[in-house]
Amino acid sequence: MVAITDQRIYNIHKKKVKRTIDIKDIGGITKTVPPSKSATEFTIGVPSEYDYRFNSDKREEIIEYIKRCFFLIKHKNMPMFHVTKKDLNDFTTTEKDMKKGISKFPTSDYRVSQGEDLFAQSLNLAHTQSVVDTTLQDDGVFAGN
Repeated sequence: MVAITDQRIYNIHKKKVKRTIDIKDIGGITKTVPPSKSATEFTIGVPSEYDYRFNSDKREEIIEYIKRCFFLIKHKNMPMFHVTKKDLNDFTTTEKDMKKGISKFPTSDYRVSQGEDLFAQSLNLAHTQSVVDTTLQDDGVFAGN
């Protein structure tokens, strides 16, 4: 299960927190896009650690929430990367990769330069904060498998 607050992402297994990722430490989010058949896979890139890759039918909602929180903390847009391959294996740095000094963070060729990573351009900070506050007030955290 994953739980997301306005500051952190929690990986929870059997009622124990296995890992936390500070949203401020995220380097970008990579997701599969057509012609890839995977519409649910994405990776949260954490340059100072290893990445967090998972599948969710609520992928777009999760990404949107993380992007809003990132904007509130960093005052800039979340770098977004689109990959058309069948999965994100080649774009996800594992714990073993980190120990070997290998980074699989996507190159700028995969960076989205328009649209998705620019969602907050027309929003002001106060509006974005109220959206996050409302989400937290209504739901507490976003949780899913």
